[in-house]
Amino acid sequence: MKQAARYDAAIVGGGMVGAVAAVALSQAGFEVALVEAKAPTPFDANAEYDLRQSAIAPGPRRLLDNLGLWERIAGERICAFTGMKVWDAGHHAELFLENTAIGLPELGHIVENGLVVDTAWQALDQVDVFCPGMLAGLTVEDDKTRLRLADETEITAALVIGAEGANSAVREAAGIDTTGWSYHQRCTVGAVSTERHHRHIAWQRFTETGPVAFLPLADGRCSLAWHADDALAAELAELDEEAFCARLSEASDYVLGHVTRIDTRAAFPLKLMHAERYVQPRVALIGDAAHVLHPMAGQGVNLGLLDVAELVHALEAGREAGVDAGALTYLKRYQRARMADNMAMLAATDGLKRLYGSSNKLLRELRGWAITGAATLAPVRRLMLQQAVGFSGSHARLLR
Repeated sequence: MKQAARYDAAIVGGGMVGAVAAVALSQAGFEVALVEAKAPTPFDANAEYDLRQSAIAPGPRRLLDNLGLWERIAGERICAFTGMKVWDAGHHAELFLENTAIGLPELGHIVENGLVVDTAWQALDQVDVFCPGMLAGLTVEDDKTRLRLADETEITAALVIGAEGANSAVREAAGIDTTGWSYHQRCTVGAVSTERHHRHIAWQRFTETGPVAFLPLADGRCSLAWHADDALAAELAELDEEAFCARLSEASDYVLGHVTRIDTRAAFPLKLMHAERYVQPRVALIGDAAHVLHPMAGQGVNLGLLDVAELVHALEAGREAGVDAGALTYLKRYQRARMADNMAMLAATDGLKRLYGSSNKLLRELRGWAITGAATLAPVRRLMLQQAVGFSGSHARLLR
């Protein structure tokens, strides 16, 4: 058994949320280990766009900026969007949200996941990285945790953080149960070319089988997110490019004219999952290890980055009080700060999915009037915008 040094925190999972957490904790003065199975591919601005894109909201962007990560990200091929248009395929109602309503230069930025990951990994100079590293066993003791990796390396830490996604090995080893269900839907993604420019607006049309979204890209194309029931998604996967573009043009209501091309496409299954608790003695969960929601609102990564900010805030408070990073009292501060907000977003997206998945005539009318009401009531629009841009009123240092 190869022994590694003892750390304040050992993070399992080096994706967007885990890598940013490692940077944040190391910059806050904690001794950090990061365990990841596979090193990320270096970002190449000349390569095709990453199939995975995220709409980084202004709130989480502050976190990245405060960590010194945003400057490099902003210098690459990201795209700001200043408005969001939402409309219903079965109703005349539409809603347009714009940045000027809350006095911001933009509502967010469309960023390739791989760019964020690569940028964070380049900032891990104060982190001990175990890669390739696979968690093979976890033992939680009164004063520490012991992580055994597949190569027999043993890592000792005051706190272990699960950040390795929905199938978290840390969560399973810690015995933390989850609730959730499959949506029996898949999200088809890819970069699409359209007849008309996106005008830096995020477009989303709700249909009975799921929303069709176009997110603006820096080169004038759009990142597609087409949420469809499994049967339709399977049908779409069999179409050649010309037939797929024709179906997409119709499904998007020709909002940007005809779709003329789609490059590499893929489809991912959709589900809801929520951990029954985010913490227990010497264990914490962040990002998709704690919560997975329907992606129609584009909030998954944003919620994970907000988790990072609040966890660092709680651990700093514990250190000031003279306790180590695994102290449950301060881990519960993190849980209280994030669980209610995350559950509210999960409930909202789940409710929307079910509302728009119904062919009931009355529900179709109700959802149309709901959009109309939001469009005509300024306070409602403002509340929706504040939620969308990720300003939660947190006192976390990294969000100020």
